Amino acid sequence: KRMHAGVSEDNSAVKMLIAEARLAMRFNHPNIAASFELGCHDGSYYILMEYVDGLDLSAVARLAESLEERMTPSACAFSALGVARALSHAHDLAGDDGKRLGVVHRDVSPQNILVNRRGELKLIDFGVAKVATRIQQTMAGVIKGKYSYMSPEQASAETIDGRSDVFSLGICLHEWLTGQPLFRGPNLLSPFAILLAVREGVIPRVDEVVPEIDPALGDIVAQCLERDVEARFGSAAEVSDALEAWLDEHAPGYGPDALVAYIDDIASRAPHGTVPQRSLATPPLSKMLSSEFAPSDLSVVARSPLELPRRSRRPGALGSMPAAAVSVSDLQRSGVQRTHRP
Repeated sequence: KRMHAGVSEDNSAVKMLIAEARLAMRFNHPNIAASFELGCHDGSYYILMEYVDGLDLSAVARLAESLEERMTPSACAFSALGVARALSHAHDLAGDDGKRLGVVHRDVSPQNILVNRRGELKLIDFGVAKVATRIQQTMAGVIKGKYSYMSPEQASAETIDGRSDVFSLGICLHEWLTGQPLFRGPNLLSPFAILLAVREGVIPRVDEVVPEIDPALGDIVAQCLERDVEARFGSAAEVSDALEAWLDEHAPGYGPDALVAYIDDIASRAPHGTVPQRSLATPPLSKMLSSEFAPSDLSVVARSPLELPRRSRRPGALGSMPAAAVSVSDLQRSGVQRTHRP
């Protein structure tokens, strides 16, 4: 991922970017896309990340919409479960002194939630929103499209914690289940109108919009979307537990294979060209395993994934941690030359 050139013109933003990159490299969870390196080439910063071969969730929802369908409740709940587990890991992340670091994603949205060909969910772009906010004065509109996924406290520029991410996840879940935007639409064209809707707009229950949705799932979404922070789920772990319990009761055995089968089905029936190219993973020219990674000469921050402390997997974690693959085309765009073999 290449950062906008405007970042390099703001020393404070650069320092923030480096700090966020160091933080991102501490994550070690199967539902968080790994970050390996922050580098700089000709004044342009880039982040070397795990290659996720698949789609983002906005594309999956678009496939269903093209068929005049909504994502199935099981697919929605399972996708949200993966994100909730990723957020729980990030929110609980502690520093070397054992104290929580207070990580907040700030940009939980369908475009930042990926699903690979094995049905594993990957949350991306931790900390990027914080840097984008810092430089938006000179880059008008850089985060305009994400206002509709902010929490009320974030939209009011108040101090936020992990419960802000819970609200954002609730927005995603609401939209997937209903097939309708929550804080987007023809009457919400300006940032001011969107932020006002986030703070004060009506939030209908998903089982009122779509009566066939199970009320118990509607309760989970409604609690995620409580504007009163104290009435909201207290943590992403609580959301994870609630979603897991709902799946156990209403879709026992639903897992990555079932999600892949569902996406394959709607993709095979959707009109050609439904998914924009930017939502698809670019096929890499070649891949390398995480064990083969070595920092380049352009590194500003780099840490081999082999140096990361190994954490015991939480019971029921989604899938297994795959060997990361890096797109060579990304390396070429960032100025790292590929060695061609005959």
